[in-house]
Amino acid sequence: LTAEMERGGFKFWYRNPDRPSQDSLGISYADGDDTKIVRPDFIFFAEQDGQIVADIIDPHGFHLADALPKLQGLACYAETHSQIYRRIEAVAETGGKLRVLDLTSADVRQAVVGATNAEALYKSAVAGDYT
Repeated sequence: LTAEMERGGFKFWYRNPDRPSQDSLGISYADGDDTKIVRPDFIFFAEQDGQIVADIIDPHGFHLADALPKLQGLACYAETHSQIYRRIEAVAETGGKLRVLDLTSADVRQAVVGATNAEALYKSAVAGDYT
């Protein structure tokens, strides 16, 4: 929260509920033969060029079995909705550093969709340091 609130133009943040509700952003993803819903943790709002912009930021551990399917769902969502958001990012800690996957980038989305391991994505060149 501190890093996001210190960004230029920051206005406010929203903690996306982790349950189905009218005020919750849910994104579908495939987990085997099942379709499930991931609810990104945060939506941040900022002013940029006189407009309010939204950023999806999802702290995303890779230790759970559904980590990769959730990332892939976020990547698919970003493929069709990235024009609505300024940033769509998944963040995870690896090697004592916060690393970020910028899902608005086509190269990152391609790597995520083709991946077999979420942790490897955060350790790869497609991830950057979260600042």
